[in-house]
Amino acid sequence: MPSLDRFFHLSPDLCCVRDTAGYFQQVSDRWTATLGWSIAELTERPWIEFIHPDDVADTDVHEQDAQQPDRQTPVTYKNRFRHRDGSYRWLAWRVDSYQEGLSAAIAQDATESQWRGSQQYRRGLSATLKLRDQALAASSVGIVMADARLPDMPLIYVNPAFETMTGYSASDVLGTNCRFLQGDKKQQPGLEVLRQAIQRQRNCTAILLNFRKDGTPFWNELTISPIFDEAGRLTHFVGIQVDVTLRVQAEQSLRQEQQKSEQLLLNVLPKPIVTQLKERQGTLAQQFPAATILFVDLVDFTTQASQLSALVLVETLNQIFSAFDRLAAEHGVEKIKTIGDAYMVVAGLPLPQSSHVSAIADLALAMRKVIQDFTWPGGEAIQLRMGIHTGAVVAGVIGINKFSYDLWGDTVNIAARMEQSGEPGQIQVTPAVYQQLRDNYHFEMRGQINIKGKGEMMTYWLQGYQSESPKTNH
Repeated sequence: MPSLDRFFHLSPDLCCVRDTAGYFQQVSDRWTATLGWSIAELTERPWIEFIHPDDVADTDVHEQDAQQPDRQTPVTYKNRFRHRDGSYRWLAWRVDSYQEGLSAAIAQDATESQWRGSQQYRRGLSATLKLRDQALAASSVGIVMADARLPDMPLIYVNPAFETMTGYSASDVLGTNCRFLQGDKKQQPGLEVLRQAIQRQRNCTAILLNFRKDGTPFWNELTISPIFDEAGRLTHFVGIQVDVTLRVQAEQSLRQEQQKSEQLLLNVLPKPIVTQLKERQGTLAQQFPAATILFVDLVDFTTQASQLSALVLVETLNQIFSAFDRLAAEHGVEKIKTIGDAYMVVAGLPLPQSSHVSAIADLALAMRKVIQDFTWPGGEAIQLRMGIHTGAVVAGVIGINKFSYDLWGDTVNIAARMEQSGEPGQIQVTPAVYQQLRDNYHFEMRGQINIKGKGEMMTYWLQGYQSESPKTNH
């Protein structure tokens, strides 16, 4: 049979054998685990020296009872036993009567139960609970608690801040699920986040559009946290609710202002360039091996400007150039700038375009047609002088303020010379343009002309399309 010593040391209680001289004769391993003393330290001196001085007299009384020869039942009492770290633990004793000078005893660590049963503990617990309730009631954010053990998780607590925020009293909402705050907004993105967190028994924060009792909307930042019992079962959800309406409105206003600012930039710069400027600072330039440039000038502008008021002149230019802007957008090309009565546009950048030459040719023909809808304020017809060239260019943004997207290079200069040396109503192009378009467009040879900085150059007039139906795909 197993030795009784094994049961002695397997017991979860503090087992021991004492003698009438007041020493431990045998102690189980639990004494060391509970009180920190080694077995040698416990047995080398009278065990009464480990007892709290205030409990020694009462302990002596109970020990004398255990020494009565006719004692038939165990003696039970409590005292405080010193831990090796200097603190005391409450022990609940069951002491057998002494037989042949020895007494077996079992002690249990009753520190927690002793503390919990004390008046001091009860007063402390009551004060803590009262403080908790005061904190919940005084909180400036809404606090709610829902019972996850009941169907539909009804609310079982709401604090005054929730009542103030929503206009609902506790009597209005206790026993109901808090989805009543959603009104008819049942498909909000934040709700799906919330449902997933509840299903997975996790924390989450979501911003929801909610409605007060009077129907007015407000933005609610809801943070939920699950509560579990000692067995790990979900019992409740606690919700913290904050009215973030002002913050959401400020964020919405900021986004609108950012959109306005971006739109203003897009009115000045190409979209890809705006994106690049957001990502980097400093000079932004790029070499493009193939692009086509169109310069447009209003014939007789200087004469008209001397005869018209500034407001009338600007309004006339605005109407014409607005029509040109619409045509540029339709043909997928990029307006670069206007200088006085000059209008500059490019195709093939900032995004590459395989049909950039034909795109510019189509635009020039469309401009020549649409200008027929306009006259000078005096009734005179308005004519255009246009020039086109194609080749390599450098494009980019330089400087740190008043950004503008501009082009540089020989191609730009030659396109400008084509416009300057042209004639009213004509679209003058270089041989490079002619060679790429001659199969589908109708040209007339102008002949050799002197181009400033370039000398003699053969040029052509772009008249229209080889067929009657203009091309529309670029």
